[in-house]
Amino acid sequence: MAERTEDFARILILGNSGSGKSWLSRELGERLKIAAIDLDTVHWELEGFQVARVKDSARAIVRQIASQDIWIMEGVYGWLAQEILSRATALIWLDMPLEDCLDNLRRRGLNPGSDEKSFAALLAWTATNQERQTSSSSVGHRRLFTAFRGWKRCMCSRQETREFLAGIKRA
Repeated sequence: MAERTEDFARILILGNSGSGKSWLSRELGERLKIAAIDLDTVHWELEGFQVARVKDSARAIVRQIASQDIWIMEGVYGWLAQEILSRATALIWLDMPLEDCLDNLRRRGLNPGSDEKSFAALLAWTATNQERQTSSSSVGHRRLFTAFRGWKRCMCSRQETREFLAGIKRA
């Protein structure tokens, strides 16, 4: 079934690290001609993945981006997603199996600006997604997904994600 592109003016994509959020946001952005914003660029200071931005500053930045008419934002940060949820017209939650997320991270390797120590920490943090009770965990994402009243979809496999994308017409 083809999706209605009018639902996709402001898309928020949530999921564990390695779930495919960045890939999906790039693919959707390309199809819909919308720039994709990685919430890592809001959460972390410019020098890489070593220093988190002051939360009030990150909240102000994400609210400013969300004030625009058209956007795609993706990330793991439930506390940032909460700031913009009321502006989103669509919410996609990539609730992928843990091993898929970890395998994807290992295949991808180090992000620019990170090092072996921060990569190991990312893998360890990702592995606790089901156990953590924070807004940036599976529990937190489920709460946001349940509360959202607009168009929403939870995808639990790469196949499901590919099938969803196949239904999106290019702008």
